[in-house]
Amino acid sequence: MELQLVQFLLKQAGVDKRTGDLFGNRDLLNIARNMARGIKGVENVYTQHQPLLFQTMESITKGRLRDLDYPFIGNHFQQGRPHEVVIFIVGGTTYEEARAVALQNATNSGTRFILGGSVILNSKRFLKDLEEAQKIARNNANLF
Repeated sequence: MELQLVQFLLKQAGVDKRTGDLFGNRDLLNIARNMARGIKGVENVYTQHQPLLFQTMESITKGRLRDLDYPFIGNHFQQGRPHEVVIFIVGGTTYEEARAVALQNATNSGTRFILGGSVILNSKRFLKDLEEAQKIARNNANLF
């Protein structure tokens, strides 16, 4: 059953379906940066991984977020960096992302991040949601 879920996930959201540079591995500079991060010594292997949200928040605080990949509401020509940013993840957010937001807020960068999501995800919830999506896709395929 799990193999079918993985195959379904790859079919629905594989590399050919994604837009933007989700994993920061499409340009040479980001590839080198990610390799350098992996080479550094890590005290705790469980805290080694940083979610994409961490890099996104860094880009926001440095004023380097791409409008094309991250549309926003409000004045496009606003001067300076935002003081408050609401991040809402449709489909759910993880505890790891909540931790990244807390750590970023603790740096006192001048930007406060507020994280929201439709649910709090864990591995069981993710697999359950994937099963439901697969059933819906099958039912829709049978309609046509």
